[in-house]
Amino acid sequence: MKKWLLLAMGAALAGCATEPKTAAVPSQEMSDMSGVSLEQLERGRHIYETDCSRCHVPMLPSEASEGDWHVVVPGMAWNAGISREDEDAVLAYILAAKQMP
Repeated sequence: MKKWLLLAMGAALAGCATEPKTAAVPSQEMSDMSGVSLEQLERGRHIYETDCSRCHVPMLPSEASEGDWHVVVPGMAWNAGISREDEDAVLAYILAAKQMP
């Protein structure tokens, strides 16, 4: 009886887990709103998801102000050893994603 109760409690708790937060997927609408090419936004998101997550859980674009991102991204890019072009792509993606509802 205890075994079934534990299983039922475990299943109930698992159902309460929240979905992990994810950043916006680049779209043509995002590209049009930001004036950044879809290809550049996709590159930025790829780098954001792969390089940023090597050391920590990436913050969502909405979790910091635009001014803060202009400080954070260059510092993190330097720490991660990514190129200036990749840094620019990440920043462009983050700022574009911030604009999305």
